[in-house]
Amino acid sequence: MPDSPLAAFDTRAAYQQAIDSVFSAAKKALCIFDADIKDLELDRRARADAIAVFLSGGRDRSLRIVLHDLDHLTRYSPRLMALLKRYNHCFSIRQTPEPLRNIADAFILADGTSGVIRFHADHFRGKMLLDRPVEISDWQQRFEELWRESIPGTPATHIGL
Repeated sequence: MPDSPLAAFDTRAAYQQAIDSVFSAAKKALCIFDADIKDLELDRRARADAIAVFLSGGRDRSLRIVLHDLDHLTRYSPRLMALLKRYNHCFSIRQTPEPLRNIADAFILADGTSGVIRFHADHFRGKMLLDRPVEISDWQQRFEELWRESIPGTPATHIGL
């Protein structure tokens, strides 16, 4: 669809707006690939609430996250960990194996039609694609490959000191 939104961004604020837009567009599935979720701010109250609303919207909803590093999630994301526990039937997290941890981009996909793509995880430069399934299909396929190669991440309950 040539008339569908495509928006470039290069600031943290614009990236956060793009995340909110793609989250709002999701009806069935959210797929996230990121180094450590820190820049996604998923544990902010408003964003955690949006995730809860999304996951509670029906049995066919799913949220899958693939991360390189689980430390930020387990140590600094209590809201997200609570959501993982509450919605463990439709919310899963995996970790990339060591050989894949050099992958430096990051992305969020909604329903295989919309997404936020960061070209490199160290920079807030990227693009938001809304209702562009043709352009998202390669990213979705890439996510599915990362998902298959990754190992189960954190359990819904965190045990530690």
